Amino acid sequence: MDGADSEQKAEGSFLLKAGNLAAGAFDANVEDKERKISFIVICVSIFMSGFLYTYLIPLVPSYHLITGAFFSTAEVAMLFSSWSFGAAVGTPLTLFLAGHVKCWMMIATSIVVFFFYCIMFMAGSSFPILFLSRSIGGLGTTFLLSAGIATLDSLFPPSERGNRFVIVYFCGGFGLTLGPLVGGSLSHDGSFIPCFLAAIILAGLFCLVILFLRDSDVEFTKMEPLTPHVKDPQTLLSLASIVLVSSTVAFSEVILPLHLNVAFGSTASSLGGLIMIAAIAYIFVANVAALVSERINRNLLLGGGLACNGVAFLALFSPESLAVEVLPVIILGCSASVVYTGCLLRLVDSVGQGDARSPALHQLCFLSHSVGAFVGPA
Repeated sequence: MDGADSEQKAEGSFLLKAGNLAAGAFDANVEDKERKISFIVICVSIFMSGFLYTYLIPLVPSYHLITGAFFSTAEVAMLFSSWSFGAAVGTPLTLFLAGHVKCWMMIATSIVVFFFYCIMFMAGSSFPILFLSRSIGGLGTTFLLSAGIATLDSLFPPSERGNRFVIVYFCGGFGLTLGPLVGGSLSHDGSFIPCFLAAIILAGLFCLVILFLRDSDVEFTKMEPLTPHVKDPQTLLSLASIVLVSSTVAFSEVILPLHLNVAFGSTASSLGGLIMIAAIAYIFVANVAALVSERINRNLLLGGGLACNGVAFLALFSPESLAVEVLPVIILGCSASVVYTGCLLRLVDSVGQGDARSPALHQLCFLSHSVGAFVGPA
């Protein structure tokens, strides 16, 4: 009885269920040492991708003072959307590479891309260079997530895969959380110190990939065409909801720091702390929303999340003090988490673990998020 209860609780986990969107074959011939180090490399790489995306946010209001380069509001918005632009471009490229390259090559490529992103962003101050650096960073994220998930499928059996996905998603969320805090704390030095430290870590990760992953034979598998999934009304509703929520969150990441700086003279450290609160709320609510979704209609959960997201988005620009601003920021993070959870669980319900449709749905989810995150700031 206890075993059945624990299994039921595990099935209620959003992170474990989201892991079912990836489909792959377990390779029992991998040595334990290689398995552990490969897992650590993937976790740290995904942490770095989240960190590199968000650490810039608190620097937006004062970046022109640090670098000596003035950016208009439109250019700042494009600078943010460039990461998602690169990620969106990377999705069809990833599908094209399916069945042609090893996963370890894609992971190594993503790390090299992140390294050059750090160097370019650390040394560049002109808009074209920074736009290009952020774009290739988004491209690297697409390669990393696709290859990392496929590699995890081969490293661990289905019984362990869910827990491993929990850790991986936590690392990504922790990177998103820590990025604004570090960016805000080191604002007087601009992007140099965070980029320099990140480049050192990435160089070490690349060495580990070459040493321990290059013998891996894991490949991307050919996926079903994406078009039939888009024609399904339920899938289309979920993907449209992801686009909508990611666009509101991405828009607030650009405009909110500028608004608070003008309205309250907020420092980069306080802005970083505010964004960090939203990220923590997002991570915490995911599993809570999944448990709630087991007891209520998921369409109701999705609708409630969208409504709260809209209200929180409008309330972001009305508070009279920075302290009051915390409430709509928390609601924005929570509502975004509820919508993502509802959408992913609806998609997971439509397929089973190992189903041939799973990788295509995973790519569609990531593409929808990237499109929304590009459209919002743009």
